[in-house]
Amino acid sequence: MGLAPMIAGVDFKIKLLTVGGKRIKMTIWDTAGQERFRTLTSSYYRSAQGIILVYDVTRRDTFTNLSDVWAKEVELYSTNQDCVKVLVGNKVDRESERAVSREEGIALAKDIGCMFLECSAKTRENVKLCFQELALKVLRGDLGSR
Repeated sequence: MGLAPMIAGVDFKIKLLTVGGKRIKMTIWDTAGQERFRTLTSSYYRSAQGIILVYDVTRRDTFTNLSDVWAKEVELYSTNQDCVKVLVGNKVDRESERAVSREEGIALAKDIGCMFLECSAKTRENVKLCFQELALKVLRGDLGSR
């Protein structure tokens, strides 16, 4: 189980998926973007095959922080040239409160070399798709079509 049980605030999960006809196991570390985990997460970027960067479409500060801090951390510490990255805008179920447009998300994804998706963890819209797309790209080594 690694360090997960000893680290309060880091959600560690094993997820089994069938993607492209193959059964795969994903090990997921979720720090919820907390600053106190930045030094810890840097070590996981090094060997990561895939990284999902998530912001809240109703809070511009999460988008700015992702762009100014977390995307730079990934760039700095990810040593796997084949690492697949996905930028995800969450909380699309709260469209009337949107503070970050879809177009801004697409532009940032292009700028930092990521695929782009939007989802809602509340309604589950596109959540599974985020993991499936990431896993499929990792399996195929399909970096050219990000």
